[in-house]
Formats: sequence, structure tokens, C-alpha cells
Amino acid sequence: MMDAQDLAAFGKRPLTYCTNVHPAANLDSFDACLRDIVAVGLRRSLRSEADLLLGAWWPVDIVDELSASSERRLRHRALLSELGLVPASINIFPQGRFHGEAVKERVYQPDWSSFERLSYSLRAAEICADFVAAAGGQRAVMSTVPLGFRGQGRDAAPSCDHVENIFRAALALDELHARSGVDIVLALEPEPWCLLETMAEAVAWFEDFALPFAASHGNEAAMRRHIGLCLDLCHAFVVGEDPVACLRDAQRCGLRVGKVQLSSALAARGSKGCDGLRRRFRDPVYLHQTFEANGRVGPFVDIEDQGFLGLNPLEADVFRCHYHVPLHWHGDADVDTSHDVVVQFLEAIEAEPSLLPEGVPLEVETYTNPQIVEELAFVVERLLGLQRGARS
Repeated sequence: MMDAQDLAAFGKRPLTYCTNVHPAANLDSFDACLRDIVAVGLRRSLRSEADLLLGAWWPVDIVDELSASSERRLRHRALLSELGLVPASINIFPQGRFHGEAVKERVYQPDWSSFERLSYSLRAAEICADFVAAAGGQRAVMSTVPLGFRGQGRDAAPSCDHVENIFRAALALDELHARSGVDIVLALEPEPWCLLETMAEAVAWFEDFALPFAASHGNEAAMRRHIGLCLDLCHAFVVGEDPVACLRDAQRCGLRVGKVQLSSALAARGSKGCDGLRRRFRDPVYLHQTFEANGRVGPFVDIEDQGFLGLNPLEADVFRCHYHVPLHWHGDADVDTSHDVVVQFLEAIEAEPSLLPEGVPLEVETYTNPQIVEELAFVVERLLGLQRGARS
């Protein structure tokens, strides 16, 4: 049985949530958010006096501020120390703005074919290593875009530029490890409609392209050590993957799973469910890729896809939608959720700890729900066995 210390930053199952739920326009607003919201919420939910894991979203504006001023970086590091937060789980997937305006497929830009994405990621890694080392830590993970977007027509594919930049990142992180003592994993996060859409596609890309490329350039070890995967439960559900099987597949290939994002998706059946998605969950800001479970129709790049809006579904059709809903919510008369998948996953890693190595972060990511303390409470109750078998 785990206790609260196991959920702390240096525990067996470090638990946190991703701060991409909070709109932080600059470093000052991010500092205020950490002090007034994040630290308070984590401390209340995890019930631990130890240092806690911070799941920090660092858009490029914040990385630029932390890179430009050593005095500003020291002040932020002092605040982290004061609050007992260790930023060892970094989200550098959305490089730009993520709130208040249409994001849609721009969330994947720039992708890993560009030097801009490489430069931003490595600057974030330098800052992360500095902060983690100051807190006495030795490892961290940064989740990132799964190479790029497939395009509206689903016709794009990974290129040589993608693998070359990922390899450059591996070499830089290897050098950073030697210099700082902090082992950072850059974790590609498969997502529907991306170049690496599934964990299975990501594993195949590693086996067929990334690892052979690294070996041909004399350093497969750096690729294996510093490039891994981020398993997002919402994403896996939408594309029909079993998250436990995903972990086993990565283990079989010797690939590192850097973090797991605990997230729940929407599921809707037949015409009633389809109408519920179209009526209640159309969103001008985020992309909500929607897949039919048996592949009879679609997939659709968004709920607002004209093909989905005009669809007359069969009653047997089950639609899985990339919409991060509260973990504790089972759904209602219109739509279901993948709540049970999240519960089953937590039960699986508790029953078989070797599925996920100790110290790999569990990060709640529900950027559509600012009531994040409720999300954390749901996970804590299950990880600590307070309400085993109960439904929230």
C-alpha cells in the first residue's frame, strides 16, 4: 500500500497536474499562479510535507524570460524552493499561446522538422536541469509534440528533418546530463491526427527509423537514453489502444516511457451521442479529433469537421472524441467517458508495479477543467486505496 510520500516529487509514483490549465501570459503571472493556486492545490490534495512534483507548462515566452535573465531565473528558482515544487515534469508541447484564441492545429507548430522547435526545447532543457539539480533531483521529463501534424488530408509523414532534429536533441541532452547530472527524457506524445498518432506507430517509428538513424551516426545509446514516449490515456482511448498494452510494447522494444498523462475522453453512441457531441462540445479554441471505434466512418479532424456535422450515424456507431473531460465524470444521458479506462489503468500499475518504473510521473492533464483539485483528489483516493472499488 502506498502512502502520501510515494506521491511526492521523489516518491515511487510522483503525482502532479499540468499547469497548461492555467493561462499564464508571462513569468510574473506564472509565479503568481504557482504561489496562489498550484502549490496550494497540490499540497492540499497530496497531503505531503515533502517536495512536490510541478507539472510545468513552459511556453516559449516563459522560456525566453528564464533564458534571458540570470537574475530572473534565480528569483524563480527561489520561489520554487520556497513553495517546495520541483519542475521535473515539463510540458513543451504547445510552444505558443494556448488560451483565449483559436489554437486548433496551430498547437503542433513549429513541429520537429524545424530548428525553432529544437532550439526552444533545448533551452527549456537547460532551465529544467538547473532547477531540478538545485532541488537535489537527478531526472526529469519533457513532453513534446509527436513530430508534427498529419495535415487536414492525413497525407503528411515523418521526414528526415524530423529524425535528424530528434537525434540532435538526444545528443544535446546526453551532453547536458554529463554536465549537470540531470537525466532528461524528451517524451514524444502520440496524439490523434499527428505524425505519430498511436503508441504503436511511435514504437514502429523508433524501431524502423529513429534508432537505425542514431546507430548509423554512432550513438544509438543517446537516442534510447534521452528520447522516449509520453502515454496520454485520452489519446490512446480515442485511437483504440489499450494503455497497459502500450506500456508492454514500449518495454519490449527497450523504449523509455517518460511520463503518463492521466486524462479522460468522450465516448458517444449512435445518433443521440453524435448529436450530443455536436451540440454540447463544439469548441472554437481546441481541436477535438473524433474517431469511430470500428472505423466505419471517419476519422474526423474535429467535431466541427463538415463530414462529422453532416453524418447520419448508425445506432451501433461509437464515437471517441479527443476532449479532455474531468477524470471523475462518468458522463450522462448523451455521452459517456473513458473514466473506467483511467481507473483500470491505475489498478493495473498498482497490481503490477513493473509495468511502469518507479519515479515515472503521473500527470493529470485536464486543461478544460480549472477545478483541478477535484481531479487530483480522484487519483489520490485510488492510488492510496482510500476508496478502492468505489465510484466517484
